Amino acid sequence: MIALELEVSRGETLRYLGASGGDTRPSRGARRLDELWAEAVALLEPRGAWAIVDRAAADGAGMPEPDERVALAVCTIGPALEDASAERAGRGRLLDALVLDAIGSAAAEAAADALNLLICEAAAVDGLEAAPRVSPGYGGWDTACQERLLAHLPIAALGVRLTAGSMMVPRKSVSFAAGLATPGRLGRHGADKCARCGLPQCRHRIAPSECG
Repeated sequence: MIALELEVSRGETLRYLGASGGDTRPSRGARRLDELWAEAVALLEPRGAWAIVDRAAADGAGMPEPDERVALAVCTIGPALEDASAERAGRGRLLDALVLDAIGSAAAEAAADALNLLICEAAAVDGLEAAPRVSPGYGGWDTACQERLLAHLPIAALGVRLTAGSMMVPRKSVSFAAGLATPGRLGRHGADKCARCGLPQCRHRIAPSECG
């Protein structure tokens, strides 16, 4: 289990709140975001874990087209921020609840990015490159495979559990996998976050010419 250092993006949080990129007007939600930011960040407990498995294990976890070696991973920001959001909602402070939830969503993605970076760095030590991360529920990876993926990871130590519907609790948790390959084998799309995704209409899709 690893404590993660992360920087939550205000811009990403605003996107979760529905702000458009060209809208520069300070909305009520944006103002409340600034007021709640320090409180919300103090509630974050980002942590994660990963395991290196072979192709057979990754295939058994449902990962589409796994490489010979794969990093399976999970991270969470802990329950405190979710609890604070639920408490505000219970008292009818719906805007506060919405803002805290958006911060949590952005923080969970930041935690996944931070854990993914650690995997990339560890792979580089072994002379390998990590492919873009993929998660159950995206592309051809069924969320029903979540239990098989998490079976390789110390979720109890992380404070994460899985519901009967294959949803993680705390909800602001992310599981993913990244194929590991020798440098150059991933080709031009090795840095393309969308190369292995089967959702062409995804609102987060990056055009190939824009990928790093």
